[in-house]
Amino acid sequence: MIHHPAPVLNERWEGYELARDDHHAFVWIWQGFNIRLIAVPHGPDGAWGYDFAWCFPRDPQLVQQAVADWDADTQDEPAGWHKRPTHEIRRAPRRDDDPAYNRARCRHGCYLDEGCRTVNCPDLEHARSTPEGTA
Repeated sequence: MIHHPAPVLNERWEGYELARDDHHAFVWIWQGFNIRLIAVPHGPDGAWGYDFAWCFPRDPQLVQQAVADWDADTQDEPAGWHKRPTHEIRRAPRRDDDPAYNRARCRHGCYLDEGCRTVNCPDLEHARSTPEGTA
């Protein structure tokens, strides 16, 4: 992943591009009570939508640090988010290089085997009811 030394304004999305890889630009935008980090595909598809998104607390420095610490080649999703508003879960191209980081998470960003900070998380209940113990 290529990290920018300072956020770059993305006028189309009215947010700041923090990094990019071979497939996406990672842009944070204000979203209600959150900051949403979006993975915008390169090319014409990026003009109309994004592939993945994560909501973070409304703290730009927290999001910048999470993206700076994230290895998008080996780690599926950045750390610190509290909501995944997109259906698909991003899969890093070399996710097998970091299996401890890429364990199953709930929709609130917590590892299923560690519990969730959200009371009555439906993903934890589902994980308990499946034979494998994962959602």
